[in-house]
Amino acid sequence: MNHAHRLIRIAILPLLASALFAGAASAAPGDLYKVSGERVNLRSGPSDGTTVRSTVERGDELIELRRDRGWLGVRVVRTGEEGWVFQDLVQRVARTQLGAPVVDAGFQELSPQFNQLVGGLGEELGYAVVDRVEMTGGDVLRVAPSDNFLINAGRDAHMALAMAVYQLWKNHQNQRPVRLDFVGLDGAPYIAIEDLDSGPSWSIEPVIRAQTAAQ
Repeated sequence: MNHAHRLIRIAILPLLASALFAGAASAAPGDLYKVSGERVNLRSGPSDGTTVRSTVERGDELIELRRDRGWLGVRVVRTGEEGWVFQDLVQRVARTQLGAPVVDAGFQELSPQFNQLVGGLGEELGYAVVDRVEMTGGDVLRVAPSDNFLINAGRDAHMALAMAVYQLWKNHQNQRPVRLDFVGLDGAPYIAIEDLDSGPSWSIEPVIRAQTAAQ
Protein backbone atom coordinates (compact mmCIF):
# COMPACT_ATOMS: atom_id res chain seq x y z
CA MET A 1 0.00 0.00 0.00
CA ASN A 2 1.54 3.38 -1.04
CA HIS A 3 1.65 6.54 1.07
CA ALA A 4 -1.43 8.09 -0.58
CA HIS A 5 -3.53 5.00 0.13
CA ARG A 6 -2.37 4.88 3.76
CA LEU A 7 -3.22 8.56 4.21
CA ILE A 8 -6.69 8.04 2.77
CA ARG A 9 -7.34 5.06 5.06
CA ILE A 10 -6.18 6.97 8.15
CA ALA A 11 -7.94 10.22 7.30
CA ILE A 12 -11.28 8.62 6.40
CA LEU A 13 -11.87 7.16 9.88
CA PRO A 14 -12.46 10.52 11.62
CA LEU A 15 -15.00 11.33 8.91
CA LEU A 16 -17.01 8.24 9.76
CA ALA A 17 -16.84 8.94 13.50
CA SER A 18 -17.77 12.57 12.94
CA ALA A 19 -20.82 11.62 10.89
CA LEU A 20 -22.02 9.21 13.55
CA PHE A 21 -21.80 11.88 16.24
CA ALA A 22 -22.45 15.00 14.15
CA GLY A 23 -25.61 15.78 16.06
CA ALA A 24 -23.68 16.54 19.24
CA ALA A 25 -21.44 19.17 17.65
CA SER A 26 -22.21 22.79 16.83
CA ALA A 27 -22.29 23.56 13.12
CA ALA A 28 -22.49 27.19 12.04
CA PRO A 29 -23.17 29.41 15.08
CA GLY A 30 -24.00 32.97 14.08
CA ASP A 31 -25.87 32.23 10.84
CA LEU A 32 -29.13 34.17 10.44
CA TYR A 33 -32.41 32.45 9.58
CA LYS A 34 -35.99 33.53 8.93
CA VAL A 35 -39.01 31.46 9.86
CA SER A 36 -40.66 30.13 6.69
CA GLY A 37 -43.55 28.29 8.35
CA GLU A 38 -46.75 30.10 9.32
CA ARG A 39 -46.28 29.44 13.03
CA VAL A 40 -43.40 27.33 14.32
CA ASN A 41 -42.95 25.83 17.77
CA LEU A 42 -39.90 26.88 19.77
CA ARG A 43 -39.10 23.79 21.82
CA SER A 44 -36.98 23.11 24.87
CA GLY A 45 -34.98 20.38 23.09
CA PRO A 46 -34.22 18.94 19.63
CA SER A 47 -37.25 16.64 19.46
CA ASP A 48 -40.99 16.71 18.78
CA GLY A 49 -41.45 15.19 22.23
CA THR A 50 -40.01 18.14 24.15
CA THR A 51 -41.93 21.02 25.73
CA VAL A 52 -43.10 23.91 23.54
CA ARG A 53 -41.74 27.11 25.07
CA SER A 54 -43.46 29.49 22.67
CA THR A 55 -44.01 30.01 18.95
CA VAL A 56 -42.31 32.14 16.32
CA GLU A 57 -44.08 33.65 13.33
CA ARG A 58 -43.31 33.69 9.62
CA GLY A 59 -40.52 36.19 8.98
CA ASP A 60 -39.11 36.17 12.53
CA GLU A 61 -35.31 36.25 12.52
CA LEU A 62 -33.33 33.58 14.38
CA ILE A 63 -29.61 33.32 15.13
CA GLU A 64 -28.19 29.79 15.08
CA LEU A 65 -26.44 28.75 18.28
CA ARG A 66 -25.95 25.02 17.68
CA ARG A 67 -27.33 22.08 15.71
CA ASP A 68 -28.53 18.58 16.53
CA ARG A 69 -29.44 16.36 13.56
CA GLY A 70 -32.30 18.19 11.78
CA TRP A 71 -32.87 20.68 14.60
CA LEU A 72 -31.41 24.15 15.17
CA GLY A 73 -30.78 25.66 18.58
CA VAL A 74 -31.55 29.36 18.07
CA ARG A 75 -32.01 32.75 19.70
CA VAL A 76 -35.03 34.77 18.54
CA VAL A 77 -33.82 38.24 17.52
CA ARG A 78 -37.14 39.90 18.40
CA THR A 79 -37.43 38.54 21.94
CA GLY A 80 -34.03 37.12 22.88
CA GLU A 81 -35.68 33.81 23.77
CA GLU A 82 -33.74 30.61 23.04
CA GLY A 83 -35.00 27.21 21.97
CA TRP A 84 -35.07 24.61 19.21
CA VAL A 85 -36.81 24.69 15.82
CA PHE A 86 -37.00 22.05 13.09
CA GLN A 87 -34.63 23.01 10.28
CA ASP A 88 -37.15 22.45 7.46
CA LEU A 89 -39.32 25.26 8.85
CA VAL A 90 -36.70 28.01 8.59
CA GLN A 91 -34.56 29.43 5.79
CA ARG A 92 -31.00 30.68 6.06
CA VAL A 93 -30.70 34.29 4.86
CA ALA A 94 -27.14 35.20 5.90
CA ARG A 95 -23.95 33.40 6.90
CA THR A 96 -21.76 34.60 9.74
CA GLN A 97 -18.65 36.45 8.61
CA LEU A 98 -16.68 35.41 11.70
CA GLY A 99 -14.08 32.65 11.65
CA ALA A 100 -11.91 31.23 8.93
CA PRO A 101 -13.07 31.08 5.30
CA VAL A 102 -15.02 27.93 4.51
CA VAL A 103 -13.84 25.62 1.74
CA ASP A 104 -17.04 24.19 0.30
CA ALA A 105 -16.52 20.47 -0.19
CA GLY A 106 -20.17 20.02 -1.18
CA PHE A 107 -21.68 19.39 2.27
CA GLN A 108 -21.94 22.93 3.65
CA GLU A 109 -25.76 22.96 3.52
CA LEU A 110 -25.98 19.59 5.27
CA SER A 111 -23.30 20.03 7.93
CA PRO A 112 -20.61 22.75 8.04
CA GLN A 113 -18.55 20.55 10.37
CA PHE A 114 -18.60 17.56 8.00
CA ASN A 115 -17.95 19.92 5.09
CA GLN A 116 -14.85 21.20 6.87
CA LEU A 117 -13.59 17.66 7.50
CA VAL A 118 -13.99 16.62 3.87
CA GLY A 119 -12.36 19.87 2.74
CA GLY A 120 -9.46 19.25 5.13
CA LEU A 121 -9.05 15.72 3.81
CA GLY A 122 -8.87 17.13 0.30
CA GLU A 123 -6.18 19.59 1.35
CA GLU A 124 -4.11 16.76 2.83
CA LEU A 125 -4.47 14.64 -0.30
CA GLY A 126 -3.86 17.54 -2.69
CA TYR A 127 -7.15 17.17 -4.57
CA ALA A 128 -10.89 17.58 -3.97
CA VAL A 129 -12.60 14.47 -2.59
CA VAL A 130 -16.09 15.29 -3.90
CA ASP A 131 -17.16 17.10 -7.08
CA ARG A 132 -20.92 17.43 -6.56
CA VAL A 133 -23.56 16.82 -3.91
CA GLU A 134 -27.17 16.88 -5.13
CA MET A 135 -30.43 16.54 -3.23
CA THR A 136 -32.39 15.13 -6.15
CA GLY A 137 -35.79 15.18 -4.48
CA GLY A 138 -37.50 13.45 -1.61
CA ASP A 139 -35.00 11.64 0.59
CA VAL A 140 -32.43 10.85 -2.13
CA LEU A 141 -28.89 12.25 -1.99
CA ARG A 142 -26.58 11.89 -4.99
CA VAL A 143 -22.84 12.30 -4.38
CA ALA A 144 -20.25 12.41 -7.17
CA PRO A 145 -16.74 11.83 -5.76
CA SER A 146 -13.87 13.37 -7.71
CA ASP A 147 -12.13 11.30 -10.35
CA ASN A 148 -8.93 11.51 -8.30
CA PHE A 149 -10.60 10.05 -5.22
CA LEU A 150 -12.23 7.26 -7.21
CA ILE A 151 -8.97 6.35 -8.94
CA ASN A 152 -6.44 6.84 -6.12
CA ALA A 153 -8.41 5.67 -3.09
CA GLY A 154 -9.20 2.03 -2.50
CA ARG A 155 -12.65 0.52 -2.41
CA ASP A 156 -12.59 0.39 1.39
CA ALA A 157 -12.08 4.18 1.48
CA HIS A 158 -14.96 4.65 -0.97
CA MET A 159 -17.22 2.53 1.24
CA ALA A 160 -16.14 4.30 4.43
CA LEU A 161 -16.90 7.72 2.96
CA ALA A 162 -20.22 6.48 1.54
CA MET A 163 -21.24 5.17 4.97
CA ALA A 164 -20.25 8.45 6.62
CA VAL A 165 -22.28 10.44 4.08
CA TYR A 166 -25.24 8.08 4.45
CA GLN A 167 -25.27 8.58 8.24
CA LEU A 168 -24.94 12.34 7.80
CA TRP A 169 -27.86 12.37 5.34
CA LYS A 170 -30.01 10.23 7.62
CA ASN A 171 -29.31 12.55 10.56
CA HIS A 172 -30.14 15.55 8.39
CA GLN A 173 -33.45 13.94 7.39
CA ASN A 174 -34.32 13.38 11.07
CA GLN A 175 -33.86 9.58 10.80
CA ARG A 176 -36.43 9.16 8.02
CA PRO A 177 -35.76 6.41 5.43
CA VAL A 178 -33.22 7.70 2.89
CA ARG A 179 -31.22 6.64 -0.15
CA LEU A 180 -27.64 7.56 -1.05
CA ASP A 181 -26.30 7.18 -4.59
CA PHE A 182 -22.48 7.33 -4.66
CA VAL A 183 -21.68 7.55 -8.37
CA GLY A 184 -18.70 6.23 -10.30
CA LEU A 185 -16.70 7.66 -13.17
CA ASP A 186 -19.43 6.86 -15.68
CA GLY A 187 -22.04 8.82 -13.69
CA ALA A 188 -23.98 5.69 -12.73
CA PRO A 189 -24.42 4.57 -9.10
CA TYR A 190 -21.29 2.77 -7.90
CA ILE A 191 -22.37 2.40 -4.27
CA ALA A 192 -26.01 2.76 -3.24
CA ILE A 193 -27.36 2.61 0.31
CA GLU A 194 -31.13 2.52 0.75
CA ASP A 195 -33.27 2.10 3.84
CA LEU A 196 -35.65 -0.85 3.61
CA ASP A 197 -38.03 -2.26 6.21
CA SER A 198 -35.31 -4.72 7.17
CA GLY A 199 -32.65 -1.98 7.54
CA PRO A 200 -29.99 -0.37 5.30
CA SER A 201 -29.39 -2.24 2.04
CA TRP A 202 -26.06 -1.92 0.18
CA SER A 203 -25.67 -2.23 -3.57
CA ILE A 204 -22.09 -2.19 -4.86
CA GLU A 205 -21.16 -2.43 -8.52
CA PRO A 206 -17.92 -4.10 -9.64
CA VAL A 207 -14.93 -1.97 -8.71
CA ILE A 208 -13.88 -1.75 -12.37
CA ARG A 209 -16.68 0.80 -12.85
CA ALA A 210 -14.87 3.22 -10.52
CA GLN A 211 -11.42 2.56 -11.91
CA THR A 212 -11.87 2.55 -15.68
CA ALA A 213 -10.05 5.86 -16.13
CA ALA A 214 -6.98 4.48 -14.37
CA GLN A 215 -6.37 1.89 -17.07
